[in-house]
Amino acid sequence: MGFTYYIFQDRETIIKLFKHKALASAIDMYEYSNNNILGCSKESSKVYRADNSGPFPQPHPKSNVLPHNRVDSITHSLAFRGFTGPGMQPATRRFARDVPLRLAAQGISTEWKEVPDFAQFFKDSIGPSSIQCIFGPTLLRLHPNFVENIFKFDKIMPKLTPGFPRFMLPEQHRFRDSIADQLKSWYKYAREHFDPSMIDADGDGDPIWGSAMIRNRQEHLLKADKHDDDVLAHLDLGLAWATIGNLVISCMFGAYHILQDKALLKRVRHELREYLGERTVHEVDPHQLGRDIPLLSSIYAETMRVHIKIYSAYSSPHEDVDLGKWTLPKGALALVNSAPSHMDKAFWNTKNGQYPVETFWADRFIVDPADPESGPINPEYRSALRIPEKKREDMKPYFSLDGCEGAWVPYGGGFSMCPGRFIAKAFMIFSATLLASDYEVEFHEDKIQISDYRYGMGVDDVGKPIPFRIRKRRNAA
Repeated sequence: MGFTYYIFQDRETIIKLFKHKALASAIDMYEYSNNNILGCSKESSKVYRADNSGPFPQPHPKSNVLPHNRVDSITHSLAFRGFTGPGMQPATRRFARDVPLRLAAQGISTEWKEVPDFAQFFKDSIGPSSIQCIFGPTLLRLHPNFVENIFKFDKIMPKLTPGFPRFMLPEQHRFRDSIADQLKSWYKYAREHFDPSMIDADGDGDPIWGSAMIRNRQEHLLKADKHDDDVLAHLDLGLAWATIGNLVISCMFGAYHILQDKALLKRVRHELREYLGERTVHEVDPHQLGRDIPLLSSIYAETMRVHIKIYSAYSSPHEDVDLGKWTLPKGALALVNSAPSHMDKAFWNTKNGQYPVETFWADRFIVDPADPESGPINPEYRSALRIPEKKREDMKPYFSLDGCEGAWVPYGGGFSMCPGRFIAKAFMIFSATLLASDYEVEFHEDKIQISDYRYGMGVDDVGKPIPFRIRKRRNAA
């Protein structure tokens, strides 16, 4: 690809890398990805290559990039506001309203229904709900196969990554461009039918554009040099993939680990009954659910540790970065692979080998004040690092990621850390608890087969279908 890059793996270096003030987005990688993977024009991709102003609100003092061409900062700020800032709760509410409707549409009754694949079941239900809460219902009404196409795009992404020209992969290029065409036709319809009076009372959602983030992308990204509808459509293809490409199967894995372990399922249902009282899962904020039930947050964190294998990239365009025993030269790429960190046998607590790092352990991120051997970190490692114990007013077990910086890195780190991390957690917890509380699920095979086809892109790929049967619970939790 013509890049000089450095792979950093030790925890101390990763922590310093993420905390360094000079750290910025890997803008060269953005240019390459936009052009070769998403299919943006070379002219528009050069705007990214030229943007050395950084992702922060204020441009780097050594940069002279014009405000409308600060595409890195614009993209980051809009994503932050949409996924982490004021757009987070409205999007979560839209998701939580839509998922039960998608499940109901699958015709599940109190009688057992055979379903050929658990992963596809999530793609058919969680996928459309995730896209709709960001892009709105109109896109899916105009193009009912849009979500299916995004998952097909996910399958061909590894073939596009090397940057082969169009004549070598004509079918893949045509298919990718056909998705962009769907987005462009939606733009045309939306501009003809949207009115500001349609915006929801929360100030975010609307039935045409879907969310403030999408409306703002239309307003701000089209002002950048060499950016037109075709470029934005290919960028929005990337956003749509980022919205569901890793999230949906992550949701599936989280639910799978609960539903296939009857003892864990019993615990989750008990925790839900104790917490909800007379309420149902449908009536509570998924973000609050994760905060108030430590077991759910631990299941989420362990799902990400076991199943996320992703490269994240960083750069410093204006100066060398001192990382202690290493140095990242100016303009070079730093790569961090989450897999070695997530499988570090020296770092993670295995309860003296009872729960190997390669396996899923629901309580790995639970700290029990009465048990000095509990918590995510190997007690010997924690003692050597002199990580202080968190003082608690009560002796109840609690969820903790304290001390896991540089070891638990499913979202990367630094200012460029994935802005969708909080909404992803909420979506994963809601979808898993909804199935656990309202449905019975039985899998026909004891284990699932994992493929390495997506290694480095994010969540594990499933190697073959996961057959199961499902029915509504007569007495929901």
